[in-house]
Amino acid sequence: MAFRNVLDGAASFGAALFTSAVCGLPAWFTVAAVRAEIAPVWAYGAAGLLAIIGLILTLAFLRKGFAGVAPTRQRRR
Repeated sequence: MAFRNVLDGAASFGAALFTSAVCGLPAWFTVAAVRAEIAPVWAYGAAGLLAIIGLILTLAFLRKGFAGVAPTRQRRR
């Protein structure tokens, strides 16, 4: 039973890593594009919102990972 919690926690850590990559990389490239004057200035807002959403989701998955909860569950099995 404890081994299942370790695997569930590892899955949540993987979900946190994946979420930070999926949200962080586009936000960073958007900021780089605005600084290079390729994208309009209002894209800073979209990049900021994407980064905030990614941070919230990453922190939620990290919390689940430390608790040993699977990414798709509310509590331990």
